[in-house]
Amino acid sequence: FTRLAAGLDALKVIELLRGFHGRMEREVFRHHGTLDKYLGDGLMATFGTPMAGTQDATNALACARDMITTLDQWNRERRRRGEPEIQVGIGLHFGEAVMGDIGANRLEYAVIGTTVNVAARLEEMTRPLQAKIVMSDQLRLQIKSENIDTGLFEDFDRQPDQEIRGLDQRITVWTLP
Repeated sequence: FTRLAAGLDALKVIELLRGFHGRMEREVFRHHGTLDKYLGDGLMATFGTPMAGTQDATNALACARDMITTLDQWNRERRRRGEPEIQVGIGLHFGEAVMGDIGANRLEYAVIGTTVNVAARLEEMTRPLQAKIVMSDQLRLQIKSENIDTGLFEDFDRQPDQEIRGLDQRITVWTLP
C-alpha cells in the first residue's frame, strides 16, 4: 500500500482507503463480526464480541474468504480501469481476549491479549508464506467443533512447526495461497 499511495495525491489515497474499507467492513458485518478499528490500510475485526455466539470461528473464516472474493471482484474492476491491484493478507486466530476501555484521559474501546497478538503475527506471516489467509490450527479446531459443514477448509495447506514472534512454542498454521 505504501508504494501505491506514494504515487497518488492525498485525496486519491483517501478515496482508495474508503473503497477498500467499505468493501471489507461490509463483509465483517454480513458475517456478524464487530469492526474493532481501522489500522491505516487495514482493519481489525472480532467475532463473538461483545457476546460469544455458537459459530464465531466459522463466521470469521467465512468472512475472510468472502473478503478475498470481494477483493478479487474489485481488482477485476480496477484492472479494467488501468488501476493497480490491491493485495491483502488476513490473519485469523481463536481464543480468549479482554475487551473494554483503555487509556487514561482519552478512553478507547479495545480488544487485547495474546489472541489478538497472535492474529496480528499471522497476518504478518502472509507475506513470507505467500498466502492470502493464514489461520491458526486453534481456529480450525474450533470451526470443526461448531459442527457446521461449510467446505471452508478447501484449498488450505497445512504448515506445521511455525515460529510465532512472542510465543515460546511453535504452532501449526493453515494457509490459503
